[in-house]
Parts: sequence; C-alpha cells; structure tokens
Amino acid sequence: MIAPTPQADVLHLVSAPAGKADHRPPVGRLIPTYLCAQAIQQGLTPPGRVLLIGDPDSESYARALGLRIHRRLTPPLGQVSMLSRTVRQLARSASRVICWNDELSPLLRGLHTPTDLISTNPNLAPRRVSSKVNIRVFERHDRGIWESRNHPAELDSVLTPLIDNPPPLVSGPDRESLGITPSDLCIGVIADRPRDIDARAFGFLLGLLNASGFALTGIISSGASHLMDARRHHRGLESRFRLLVAREPIITMLPLFDVLLHPCYDGSGGASLIERLCENADTPVLRLRHSGRDGLSRAPGVAGPIIEALDEILEARTPVTKRHEVDIHA
Repeated sequence: MIAPTPQADVLHLVSAPAGKADHRPPVGRLIPTYLCAQAIQQGLTPPGRVLLIGDPDSESYARALGLRIHRRLTPPLGQVSMLSRTVRQLARSASRVICWNDELSPLLRGLHTPTDLISTNPNLAPRRVSSKVNIRVFERHDRGIWESRNHPAELDSVLTPLIDNPPPLVSGPDRESLGITPSDLCIGVIADRPRDIDARAFGFLLGLLNASGFALTGIISSGASHLMDARRHHRGLESRFRLLVAREPIITMLPLFDVLLHPCYDGSGGASLIERLCENADTPVLRLRHSGRDGLSRAPGVAGPIIEALDEILEARTPVTKRHEVDIHA
C-alpha cells in the first residue's frame, strides 16, 4: 500500500528583536514578530513551520509573544543572505513562503514556491525584489515606496484587524502586583527596534518629571541600550520614582501603562503600526521629537512640553484616540 503524500505546509520566515543590547546590528523588529504570532494564533494564516532568523535572545523574545518556533538559524557574520541555500532547501516542501520582515527579503531569491512579503519598512529591503513576490503593506506611504521601485504592492486587508482591533494581550504582571497605585503615572517606552531606546535618557527624563511633582513608575525594555548607566543614575538621584526593567515584550504589557513614549519614530510603516496598535488598545502614545531629531533627550528643556502633554492625559484618564506629538527645541 502506498502511503498518501503529506500535504505541504507554509513556511514562515521571521526575525525578532534580541533581548539584550549590544553593538551588533539589530537582528529583527517588534511589529513583524507580533503580526506573525497573532496571525497564526487567530487563524488568519496557516500555521505551518516558523523559521526564526536570530540568536537565542531573539528566540526568547518571539516565544514571549506566543510564537511557536520550529527552527532557529543564526546568520553567519550577521549576513542574512548567507542562509539562502538552507532556506531554499527548507522551502522545497512548502506550499507557500510568508516572509514577515523586509530585512529577510534577500532569502526569497531563487525560491520556486509562491511567496508573500509582509512589508512594514520597505527601506530595510533591497531595492530589487523578485517580481514573483507578492508584497502586502499596511500604509499607503509604504505602497508608494514599492511602486516607486516599479514593484506593485497591495494594501493588506486580512491582517489589518490585528492592528485596528487588536486581541487582548494578557501576559505578565498587573499594576497591583508591581505596586503601581491608581495615583501613579506608569510610563513606558515603545520602539520598533527596542535597542534604539536610550535607557539613560529615559531615566533622566523620569527624574525631571518626578521633580515636577509626578508620582511615577517607569518601565523600560531589557533590550534598551545603556541600562547599567540608567540604573546608576537612578540610584544616584535617590528619587522616589521607580524604574523597572521588563524582560517580557512591552507590547504584551499595554494594560499597565498610562502613556507610552515613542522616541524613535522614523516615518516607516512599522513605527506607525506600533502607534496604531497601542492607541487602538487604549494606550496613549506620546511621540517625542528633539531639535528635529527623533529621540529622548537628557536636556532639561525636554521636560516642559512633555509635562503639559502628561497633564492633559492625566486630566482625561480615559482612552485617548488622538496622537500627541511633542516638538522640543532645546
């Protein structure tokens, strides 16, 4: 008796942010990992096999988002393209390949399997992508970038509900277990690449806000840079505010926050999607701009406009749908 041929499955390619800050180039971003995990959990895409490109910290981050990983590959010398032969071999038995990161698109070259690229930052993809790749975007701005490269891209309609009507993300502690009282203002920092966040600047800013009369708890990702310096600064201030480091992805802790700071907005689809996701989950986002540059600042003048915005948020204490953008010139 001849056994039936097993049905080919889908191969998902995804890269997640690493959990520790170092001097290596980022090996992944936040929003693609979230989309991949939620799309599989919600049945919006076939589960198939998940191939994670990254280091062990990336794997821990992805699993914290609920992603079931079947295999992990680390790019030799940090060069994703050096994994092309392995990916081609793994894709032979797949009915479709779905790539969730623009920076992984070089792995799609030479594949004979139908392929989708879920594009959230076209600037991270090479200019030339195979014409056989079906590109799906969430922002019209990103579609315009692909069309300028003479490559058609379609606005996604299947995965968009994960952003505009996000499922509840409940994992990790609640405010009570962390000792955050109803009168405390819980502030976090969100970025598409967590290691772009400067923990020193965040700690300095919290000190200024605390000196201005705010009762504060600050939570920052363990993937942020300069964490040791931030802790040293916090101890030196002997401030009454609290600075907590989250090992779980910030995106899974949204119910904790009264406001999230977004210091790394770069105009990309990924950065816009993070803001949309947080705000649609009733967590207001305060986008920071300092002297024409995106980012937190350790200059005292940065606190004034932020204090005004925080006062407005505290007065409302209701879900905020309007995005706040603060331009700071110090």
